[in-house]
Amino acid sequence: MKIFNSSMGKRVFLVLLLLCTITAISFAQPTTSDAFGLNSKVKILVDLVNSPWVKGIAFIALVVECIAMITAGRQEPGMFKKFVPWIAGTILFMAAGTITSKFLNISTTTATSTSTELGLD
Repeated sequence: MKIFNSSMGKRVFLVLLLLCTITAISFAQPTTSDAFGLNSKVKILVDLVNSPWVKGIAFIALVVECIAMITAGRQEPGMFKKFVPWIAGTILFMAAGTITSKFLNISTTTATSTSTELGLD
């Protein structure tokens, strides 16, 4: 005789996993030191995604995708469905640095803010 069927077992397992995760997060001690240097590596990646040339390349890709969608959409109306995920992905890639810096509270360094900090303005 089975006590739980397979879907009930999955639900119980997921609820217990969620409970353990919430408990571990609630009682975890925050560490002030970065053990593996992940904060600096994440900051490097965020600065890379926020760099002007990456955003410029993404903008050029967005323009090309829009032009291709407009020209291809005349011959085949179903092409819109193929281009929409690419355009959404490009827009999300352009906003990825800003979104990440907002979530992680990372201040991004730009040329103007660096020159202001150094007193070069």
